Amino acid sequence: MCAHARHVVFAVLVAALAGCGSSGDLQGLKGIGAYEERDPGLVAQLHSRSSAVTGAVRVYDYREGVQIQLAVTNLMPGSYRLALHERGNCSSPNLFSAGPAWAPPGSTKSGADLLPGFTAGQEGQVSGYVVYLKGVRTSGPNSIKGRSFVIHYGDLVGEAFPGQPNNRIACGVLVDGKAIL
Repeated sequence: MCAHARHVVFAVLVAALAGCGSSGDLQGLKGIGAYEERDPGLVAQLHSRSSAVTGAVRVYDYREGVQIQLAVTNLMPGSYRLALHERGNCSSPNLFSAGPAWAPPGSTKSGADLLPGFTAGQEGQVSGYVVYLKGVRTSGPNSIKGRSFVIHYGDLVGEAFPGQPNNRIACGVLVDGKAIL
């Protein structure tokens, strides 16, 4: 299809979809899946006291668990691990306050091995990390709300001790996504 024909098809499609809504809004598109308001889920705003690393972890209910999405910038190139931690506290300089890595009751994996690792390339950004975690929810009895996510440098989710260096580089506490919007 030539470029002109594609523009014509696009213009016709836009005009047809515009007619679906009332008063020019997108309400008419909700039923066809092109525009859906998404539950804001939970969000952990990642930050670091020792580096420029920033980002966010978004968590949405999905099937019998949650979908976890990570977007982070200003990483040094290399391997990293994302881990869910017991406490929602990122106040200590070495992130010891987040507590140990956590796994849901009945999980066949430890908290340190629960989520797969990822790699940051030369640009220092990661945005395609999406993981499914079964057995937890964003609210209710199996909620992970109030826990923290920690990014660990390297291939291991290491322990932390007060006042001692470790491989924890960024942390964020899971809060209601509506508070962030």
